[in-house]
Formats: sequence, structure tokens, C-alpha cells
Amino acid sequence: MLVFACGIGAATATATGFECPEIGKGEVRISPVQAKVFTDGNSADLANEITSLIVSLKSQRPGIDYSSLLNAAMAAYCPVIADAKTLSTQEKSARIWKFEAVLRERLAAQISSGGDSSILAQVDISPTVYEALREKAASLGQTPSKYMASILDKAASEAGQ
Repeated sequence: MLVFACGIGAATATATGFECPEIGKGEVRISPVQAKVFTDGNSADLANEITSLIVSLKSQRPGIDYSSLLNAAMAAYCPVIADAKTLSTQEKSARIWKFEAVLRERLAAQISSGGDSSILAQVDISPTVYEALREKAASLGQTPSKYMASILDKAASEAGQ
């Protein structure tokens, strides 16, 4: 049996032979779509979902402290991975540690930005694509991030119609 302290000094609950933290349990609900991203997504997808969790928790609980955010996110994520039947115990362990590392990184970024929650997603793109986007943005008098956000906003609006 594998136990994850994950920086959380808490009691644990077993989920299919894998122990998950109890502190923070029930504060965050993971949808089936999020669970699929957590188990099948790439690093960028994981980071974006973590940022979404942080923003959601902060909006639900203004003033929530760092350790409570960490506990709630870990308590929500761990059972998803523990119940993933396609992952070996070693893969589950690696996913938990990666999640915690990215979670701490994203929390640190939130703290250093003064809690700015306007950035919810980051996308991996090739240098060539970024250069083209940067040039197009400059020609329109925009920053690359503002230009990319406008493209994504337009695409999301069109997809919703």
C-alpha cells in the first residue's frame, strides 16, 4: 500500500489500495470531464485544470489560505488517480507527485501575481507558431497574449453557436 503525505499532515482514506488525504475532502468536486483530463491529459492540460481548481476555490472561499487550497486540491485529485484502473501503482505515484509539484508552482504564481486569476489556461505551441502570432499581434498593436486570447474567445463563441 502506498501512502502520500504530499506535504499534508492529515489522516488518510483508502481508495482502491491507495491512500488519499482526508483534510480538504469534499471541498472540490471533480467532474467526469476533469477526471479524464487528470488521467489522460498532458502537462499543459494538468496545469490548466489546476489553475481552474485554484480560481474556483478562491471564488468559493475568499481569503482561503495556501495550505487549505493545497489540501482541498490534493484531496480532490488523489481519489481520481487512485481509482484510475489503467495506471500502475508507480504511475499513480508519479502522477500524484507531479500534481503536487504543479499545484505548488501554480499557487506560488498566484501569490506572486497578487492573486490575479485572469490567466486560466496556458497552451504549448511551437516557437514557429508563437513567432507568427507575435508578428500578427504586433501588426494589430496588441501583445501576443491579448491577440491569442481574442482568437480563443472568438473560437469559443463560434463553437457555442
